[in-house]
Amino acid sequence: MKFSKFFRFLLLTLSLIFINDAKAQYIYVDTSLNAQTLVDKFIGTQNASCIAVSNVSVSGWNFGGNDLSYGYFDRNGSSFDIDEGIILSTGKALEATGPNGPLQSNYESGWKGDSDLIYTLQQSGLPYDNILNATSLEFDFESLQSDRISFDYMFLSEEYRLSNCQYSDAFAFLIKKANTTDPYQNIALVPGTNTPVTSLSINGATNCPSNIDYFGGFNGAQNSTNFNGQTKVLKAVTTVEKGVKYHIKLVIADHGDTRGLYDSAVFLKSGSFTGNINIGNNLTIGNSNPLCENTPYRIQPVPALNDPAAKYSWFKDGQQIALPANQAYYDVINEEGDFSVVVTLGSGCRLEGNVIIEKAPVAQIATTPILVCDDDFSGNYSAKLSMFDNQIIRDYDPTVFDRYYSLTPFGAAINPDSEFVFTSNPQILYLNIGPKACAAKSYPVQFYFGTKLSFNTVREVDICDTDISGDQTFKLADYISLITNETGVTATYFDTELRAKTGGNSTISASPTINADLSVFVRLEKAGFCPNYKEIIFKYKQPRESLMLKNMKTVICKGAKTDLIAETNFDYYKWSNGVEGPLANKIENVGPREYSVELTSNGCVYKQTIKITEAEEPVIDNVIITGTTITVLVSGGSQPYIYALDNGTYQSSNIFNNVELGTHTVYVKGSDGCSVISKDFTIINTQNVITPNSDGINDYIDYSSLLTKLEPKFEVYDRNGILIFKGDTNNRYIWDGSANGHHLPTASYWYILEWNETGNPDRTKLSGWILLKSRN
Repeated sequence: MKFSKFFRFLLLTLSLIFINDAKAQYIYVDTSLNAQTLVDKFIGTQNASCIAVSNVSVSGWNFGGNDLSYGYFDRNGSSFDIDEGIILSTGKALEATGPNGPLQSNYESGWKGDSDLIYTLQQSGLPYDNILNATSLEFDFESLQSDRISFDYMFLSEEYRLSNCQYSDAFAFLIKKANTTDPYQNIALVPGTNTPVTSLSINGATNCPSNIDYFGGFNGAQNSTNFNGQTKVLKAVTTVEKGVKYHIKLVIADHGDTRGLYDSAVFLKSGSFTGNINIGNNLTIGNSNPLCENTPYRIQPVPALNDPAAKYSWFKDGQQIALPANQAYYDVINEEGDFSVVVTLGSGCRLEGNVIIEKAPVAQIATTPILVCDDDFSGNYSAKLSMFDNQIIRDYDPTVFDRYYSLTPFGAAINPDSEFVFTSNPQILYLNIGPKACAAKSYPVQFYFGTKLSFNTVREVDICDTDISGDQTFKLADYISLITNETGVTATYFDTELRAKTGGNSTISASPTINADLSVFVRLEKAGFCPNYKEIIFKYKQPRESLMLKNMKTVICKGAKTDLIAETNFDYYKWSNGVEGPLANKIENVGPREYSVELTSNGCVYKQTIKITEAEEPVIDNVIITGTTITVLVSGGSQPYIYALDNGTYQSSNIFNNVELGTHTVYVKGSDGCSVISKDFTIINTQNVITPNSDGINDYIDYSSLLTKLEPKFEVYDRNGILIFKGDTNNRYIWDGSANGHHLPTASYWYILEWNETGNPDRTKLSGWILLKSRN
């Protein structure tokens, strides 16, 4: 029993520890404090002797009981950037407690806006329609120790969404002299600008980023507050008159919709409403007064604080500097940063001051000698010194540095934008340069005359119309190695000498097409050398072709040879078979092949090609027999063809009429006369009498010529229609008057002949009577 109670106690203890740890992740909000207590928290007890406060009021909305739109908060062990302070919300202040989960979207129909906020937005050029759900804290104050006051704050909102680039809740920190009709001044501004702080003016969204250096971030689910995003800690600063009463109004309201869909809140840091002391002006490059090199500078209150009991805490970039608490100054030399001091007077009053110091940049001067060229080709080496600024001063910025050139250190200034003529090689000039408001340093700079790029002696370049087309396109870059031996040069091409001297982009195409001579001014440039130019004439030339080769007969008979002969008035010949020379105008006894010859004339070469081919033999594709008419079909070879039948005369027609029955030969010649082809054909001769008596006359009926026909048929029937013989390849369509090995008696028999001729769609059909006379 005791053991069980112990474990229940242990479990309860661990649960309470876990709950307390979980709660410590989020801020704590208390809405039970009255207006005076809230302001006292805001001012801080340590500043009571610095700032006198009166006439305190707070306005917002009560959702029931102590469920208000304003209250007190503290960090509660979380990672929130402000340890404690006041929250002013456009919704329920209690809902600001983390984690970041349910949407804060509170609306009450009777909860109105604020006329002072509307006026301020209107004067700032911001949208001021649909202002509602306003919460404000107001009080009068007097600054008793300083002429500047400031306080720290953060703006958090549910409107921080990646898709929102359109609307933002409005807030302002308004200040004016009390009991006057003076207009309010809004001091809730983006640092260094006159732009009011909103979720649009400070935003890290990728589609509408703005002043992202001051954006704190979009909040995840376990954030210490229940808002989607927040700014960093910002500081509101304004100048006041000591001992004069001012009225301040801190106000926030919904804006951009009619239902207050997305709540926002301002978090004011407790104890940050404090007086500021002047510890000097910002020394920055932007103000043209950076701290000069090796120049000591003392940061201290101006005027000095006559309080022997004052304690000083010095900071650089937020990190405290280890100094005695009574040291009222900090000396810097060749140092930069955001320096600040917190002074606690003997009365307990807390004052703050800060100053930004930037070191004046030191010019980075190149030590390499500077090349000077006779750029205008006048014979003088001159230049505007200003053109060398960026070459000599690596980090030159005329808004940062003052500089001038002189013949002696810190001597009389030379006009940098006028032509300076260099009189010696090399020549030393002095660059006197320093950051604005700082003393200049003098640096010697050596200038030397550069060497001009050189050209070869060639002045004319031949451009050959190699295909004899009437014009020729070529690349100018292909001839750079011909006109100069310089390597690594950049060449540009110009149509006039003046343009070549001036330089710039080419005025002639890099691949021109010419049909006449072309004058080009070629300009060469190369790092470390001076430019140069030269006129080059590109001479347009045409070679010739051989008309004899062009017109020769290029088809020879099979197995034959021929000669290729060109005119004798070319300067040189180079044949593809290896024969070449000034007199080699022909090659002999060559067979079928493609040959070429390079013919040189007028300083150019024309490559002419000749293809020798063997004559193609024609082919008799078919002999179409229609009755006694034949038609000869031929392909290939050289046309026109001529035709002959048996030993007859050749004719141009491929049709022969009234051809006798029997076997014949048709002959065909091509127009090249190289060969004769032939083909045999047969016109079937019908036979009506058979006398198989072995006398050698009509002993059988021979239709073996059907073997040359397509789908032949030969059948014999007796008077009763009985088939007694059928021709085929075995009996070769030959009938000897017998049936089944027995001689038939004398009688008349019926025959049928059919076949197809090649190429003729009509089938040939013959039938009739055969008289069989049996042997004696």
